Amino acid sequence: MFRRRLILTVGSLLALGGAGLARLPQLRVGTQGLPRHPFAQAETPAAGVIKSETKMVLVDVVVTDKKQHYLKDLTQKDFHVFEDGAEQPITSFSRETNLDRSAPGRPRYMVLFFEDAGLASDGQMAERDAAVKFVQDTASPDRMVAVMDFGGFLRVDQNFTANQDLLLKAVRNVKVSENQTNPASGPAIGAGSLIRTSGGSPGQQQTEFALRNLLLALREASNMLGAAPGRKTLLFISAGFDLRSDLQTEFQDTLDALNAANIAVYPVDPTGFTSAPGDAQPHDTVVRRDGNRMPAPVRAAGGGSNDSILYALAAKTGGFPVVNTNDLAAGMTKISEEMNEYYLLGYAPPHPGQEGAYHKIHVKVDRPGAEVRARNGYSEPKGPDQLAGKTEGVALEAQAGNFEAGEIPVHVRVPYFYIRPGVARVNLSVSIPGSAIEFEKQKGNFESQINVMGIAYRDDKSVAARFSDTVDLRFDKDEKQSVAENSFDYQNSFKIAPGDYTFKLVLNAGGAKFGKYVTPLIVDPFSGRQLTLSGPAFGGTVIASPLNGADIDPALIEGSAPMVAGGMQLVPSSSNQFKKGSEPIVYVEVYDPVLQNGNPQLGVQFDIVNWTNNQKVFSSTTIPITEYVKPGNPLVPVILKMPIDKLPAGDYALRIWAQDSARNTSSVQGGNFFIE
Repeated sequence: MFRRRLILTVGSLLALGGAGLARLPQLRVGTQGLPRHPFAQAETPAAGVIKSETKMVLVDVVVTDKKQHYLKDLTQKDFHVFEDGAEQPITSFSRETNLDRSAPGRPRYMVLFFEDAGLASDGQMAERDAAVKFVQDTASPDRMVAVMDFGGFLRVDQNFTANQDLLLKAVRNVKVSENQTNPASGPAIGAGSLIRTSGGSPGQQQTEFALRNLLLALREASNMLGAAPGRKTLLFISAGFDLRSDLQTEFQDTLDALNAANIAVYPVDPTGFTSAPGDAQPHDTVVRRDGNRMPAPVRAAGGGSNDSILYALAAKTGGFPVVNTNDLAAGMTKISEEMNEYYLLGYAPPHPGQEGAYHKIHVKVDRPGAEVRARNGYSEPKGPDQLAGKTEGVALEAQAGNFEAGEIPVHVRVPYFYIRPGVARVNLSVSIPGSAIEFEKQKGNFESQINVMGIAYRDDKSVAARFSDTVDLRFDKDEKQSVAENSFDYQNSFKIAPGDYTFKLVLNAGGAKFGKYVTPLIVDPFSGRQLTLSGPAFGGTVIASPLNGADIDPALIEGSAPMVAGGMQLVPSSSNQFKKGSEPIVYVEVYDPVLQNGNPQLGVQFDIVNWTNNQKVFSSTTIPITEYVKPGNPLVPVILKMPIDKLPAGDYALRIWAQDSARNTSSVQGGNFFIE
């Protein structure tokens, strides 16, 4: 599987969680019902595990009668699935309540997503009370719940857990949207300690981008949640919003992202039958806690234009809306109950390999009066070599092969992590100045195309691994200016066998100039039979993630799994250059085979060395990482902070290794960084 991530650093839409995440939970999840980790020695996949939708398309279907009673007696022959208008043979079929509770992937994932601009405090308290009851009635080992909220920026208040105390604390501590100041920024962590979240700060967004930011936040939530297996249920607690015509394209992009991540949206309108606070008019606005304004929700009895957005979110993703009711708790309970009432259909895609293509899905049921809800489409993932055989690809490959230096300054980092014995995943980070991108003006907007190619060469000049990609950019005048003043950051990944290579990256940025970066890439052997540490990856920022490392679908490790540990995700650096007084973050993955059948104590230790004179300037004690361990899983992702506050400017190297209580010690891994 191929995945890439593009980041334009023009202001973050994400922030760390609030006080409810001051210390991330030490969640312990039993191995029963969880997919077998790909590092495990057995190669036969567990029954029922579907590794990728490129091999099978899965469709969750809810069927009711006209009185909204669930139809529970349907069989496979009652269903007909159509892709792009053509009926497809159903090759797998099950009903959720008939699935074995010990089957892989049994835990379900639900998200409470609060978006409540314009509600009076008493209205917000009412929705919190309903959410509290929902948590008390729902959260359990097979019903994992996370809490997120949006008040101008996306925040993860609690990552997935079955712990009701943590969830209730998060729900009760969600900040109200009216007249809130910016929360404190930055993680509160000690030198050499594991990352903890204590709050976060929003990017300084333009006021006119407020609605766009909400859609972007929903898409970013989709990116986060896509790594969790199976169908996800998102309770979108919102009074709705009036979507302007110029945002219809972005709204469709949001629907596509939700469907791609297999997220069913269940909007919950907390305004009930009452009007908006005060005497709000259709063009009034409310102040969010990031200082920006959003259109105030306006209600007449029976709903309004804002509700149309809520209905669309539900209809296009397979959920249903809870609107025009003052009994929110009952509506939310019905959403929870529906998690046991869907059918799971699978079929082979009729035309695999149409990279990036969107396919419409339609489901029919042979039962008079039956009403069907299901997601309405999916997008095929792009392949790893988008420019193969194209003129742009041929030109980049020629530039990679010659000795000519590039004209665009490029920063590149290539940390690697093991997928399975004999295979590693290189997590590539690239950065170029935004001012290097050349744009053309098209119909009032500014457009550009960035082509990227990476090739790993063996000593004999043969190709061991390669990828290529195209990124299309389209901005208005203000957005273009923001890009020019910042950096263009790009992330990708590719698989490679252990060995010694020369990695070359080339790119162009909309014009004749190109950038080039050449670096050694040495991937150590990995057998899966001994304690091993891979990485490190460096970064200056962590963002709260709804996922713990244990929640990530093992199938996604084949692609570009997010660098997540303990509910925190690293935003990797492409330069490893940090300002004095900053708090650089390090991500590593520890593999200990003893964890498959035992419970040893596990820790990491590191040294910081002055690169100029090779003198050790800092040595940590052993840092326990047991809280990151999931019983039965030998892979342990870890995020920690480097203490550089007392170090002078200069070049340094990190040397890091792992050890366990069984007296096993990994080899030392390292990476260089620079303090300004």
